[in-house]
Amino acid sequence: RVAGQSLEAYFLSNRALGWWLAGTSIAATAFSSDTPLLITGMVRRRGLWGVWEVWALGISTMLTVFVFAKLWKRANVVTEVAFVELRYSGKAAAFLRGFKALYWGLLYNCYIMGVWPITGMAKVLQETTGLSREGAIIGCVVLGTCYTSIAGLWGVVLTDAFQFVWAMIGAVILAVYAVQAVGGLGALAEQLPTTFMAVIPPGPTGPHESILHSPLGWWLGLMLVQWWAWKNTDGGGVVVQRLVSCKDERHAMLSVLWYNIAHYCLRSWPWVITALASLVLIPDAQLAGVLAGATFVDHERAYPRLITMLLPIGMRGILVASFFAAFLSTLSTQLNWGASYLLNDGYRRFIRRQATERHYLLVAKALPFFLALGAMGIAFSNQSIGNSFTWILNLTAGIGPVYLLRWFWWRINPWSEIMAMVASLPVLLLRPHILHALGWTPSLLAELLIMVLGTSIAWLPVTMWTAPVDRQTLERFCSTVRPPGWWGAYRPVSMERFVWAEPLLLWLIGTVALLATTIGPLQVMLGQTPKGWWVCAIAVVAWAVVLVSMLGSGSHASRRAKRQAISQDMVIDELAPPSL
Repeated sequence: RVAGQSLEAYFLSNRALGWWLAGTSIAATAFSSDTPLLITGMVRRRGLWGVWEVWALGISTMLTVFVFAKLWKRANVVTEVAFVELRYSGKAAAFLRGFKALYWGLLYNCYIMGVWPITGMAKVLQETTGLSREGAIIGCVVLGTCYTSIAGLWGVVLTDAFQFVWAMIGAVILAVYAVQAVGGLGALAEQLPTTFMAVIPPGPTGPHESILHSPLGWWLGLMLVQWWAWKNTDGGGVVVQRLVSCKDERHAMLSVLWYNIAHYCLRSWPWVITALASLVLIPDAQLAGVLAGATFVDHERAYPRLITMLLPIGMRGILVASFFAAFLSTLSTQLNWGASYLLNDGYRRFIRRQATERHYLLVAKALPFFLALGAMGIAFSNQSIGNSFTWILNLTAGIGPVYLLRWFWWRINPWSEIMAMVASLPVLLLRPHILHALGWTPSLLAELLIMVLGTSIAWLPVTMWTAPVDRQTLERFCSTVRPPGWWGAYRPVSMERFVWAEPLLLWLIGTVALLATTIGPLQVMLGQTPKGWWVCAIAVVAWAVVLVSMLGSGSHASRRAKRQAISQDMVIDELAPPSL
């Protein structure tokens, strides 16, 4: 009923979401049927430290809490793509908006749905039920598409809250059975090599190996470059949809904070424990598969294989249901989010600009089925979740700097974004040849630097050679969003200066709190008690600082808003004509 009221109700839940529901919905979206399989593959290939490929992204999502959540809420756009014509102007901005609607909403969205949640759910159903790959893919997609089309974002977020809890219950159940099968947490720690228990990857192992080409160099690439270079460095489409759907700026900030805790801390523990137990219970030889005529070890199948190995019949059903919950929470969000781009920033903006609200709602409800067909087509040809995850991170590694700078620097224009997106794929394809020409041995840090520098060489000159955004648009953007950074004469005189120190300090302390809360309990569970308890203590202190600062800044902001309102009233009184 709510979804049928208007497009704002269908895509933004009437901008009335509370922080806990919005944050849980983001966490449920990030918790899909593929995610435990992805984590299992990372742990089995590298050890505990392999999960840093996911954990390191928490640095940017914590930046969203303290900087970008407020900015997105003030922008008050329907979609992240609609932000383009708030920040830029002219035909280039219109072209960029339409291009991004198709690129992210259709091509990218169908790809990630196909290679991640649908592939993950298909593997689980193949392992646990014996369904064919094609039957598993079609069966699991139809259900999610139907209720997403009917219910809109309200239906998505409300079912997300239930599905997240159910998916977590399933993950904990399997972790308990896996630990019992290896003889307990103590026995698990004893049976694993110490290299698989390390949190920080090892450095060079020989005199001829440099730090850049060691696992430690891989970790440095993630910590120093990856988190700010990828496309979601300022929030990303799904997160932005929840932020602008919140009641106010405070709810927007708290929603991303809760998402970070649920996403990186709570859900990591059972998955990592289960993945480590699978190393003891399932040898690599039992996971052999064939792809393009070559044999490979499909580590991702270890997670669903444990369901059939360890659980009694009734409990297997609970685990399959929890995977369906995780899968549906992601699929429904991606379908609704993709449809919002295609309708609001494609169809309504460029094809039918004056149709009725009822017409747009009918199109909106049809688009999820169109996207589902595209995603199934991708899933039929994909086998590996981990490879696709790494490829996406690499492809989008050069776009992040432009997405960051558009909030802080007036000189960024639509051609900056267009060039960064266009240059990413050629730079990715040419990267091996560039490394060879420079005489560099491939490493993650070197590859990321090539992506960032290669795309920067393309978009920076284009930015300086093309005309800046017109003054009226920049002034309107500054007045509406009140962004930090370098805006010069475009910043209204009445707008107070952005104080960088407090949010950046809170971001650093919050990131320490988040990562310590993720790693400390894991170390305690795995027998590394002295080190683990110290990390937990750091987490407690850091969270205390963050919470006290947020509560204090909230009351300070309230007092400041009252002072501004009083001063504005005084100005109005002074300017008012004398009464007769």
